[in-house]
Amino acid sequence: MKINLLTVCTEAYPMIYAEKITKRLCKLSHHEITPYCMTDRPEQINGWAEPLVADPDSHGWWHKVNLFNPAMPPGWNLYLDIDIVILDNFDEEIEWTISKNPTMACVADAINWMGVKFNSSLMVFETGSQENIHKSYSDKKSNLRTRPGGDQVWTGPQLSNVMYINDEYPNLKKSLKFDLALATDGANITLPSTISGDIKMIDCSGQPKPHELQAVSYIKRNWHDVV
Repeated sequence: MKINLLTVCTEAYPMIYAEKITKRLCKLSHHEITPYCMTDRPEQINGWAEPLVADPDSHGWWHKVNLFNPAMPPGWNLYLDIDIVILDNFDEEIEWTISKNPTMACVADAINWMGVKFNSSLMVFETGSQENIHKSYSDKKSNLRTRPGGDQVWTGPQLSNVMYINDEYPNLKKSLKFDLALATDGANITLPSTISGDIKMIDCSGQPKPHELQAVSYIKRNWHDVV
């Protein structure tokens, strides 16, 4: 199966984040993966992905909406936030998702942030399927920059028939803060020493980020040790 891996690395994120998740997925997957990275620093990509030049008029999480541009490379796309840590192969989950031919598939938001179930940290969609959302964003982006909740809170209500992969595969992706943490206190987080072997990905949205979690064995093994 041919799949485009899409990542976005702009502004404050170091390019090593996009490089690590790309190399990790390509090593684990048995599919024919073509990696692309949308970035404002294409010169920092040294062969591990095809660079896609970021829109200078987009900022932060809003860059993701440009992935819906019908001019993107054709085919089925797997988009992953670059602060996700991949623990294991999840080809089965992606094969099952694509076999259902969804217009959009994702893993539901861990806390239904701002009342929206849709979460844009992992998306599976076919190029051109969300052309209307990209056009709407292109027309309105100057007014959306400071909109509360960002891309997924704006995009989610416009999507119809979203398929939530976690209904079939509940352990595909878990939130570090909201699913795995034993306790949180401000900037401090207490994590378990081991986690279920069925979990395929850990979403490190917010804080802390993977580079700060070298003491956590399953983060070190699947992020720090990835070369």
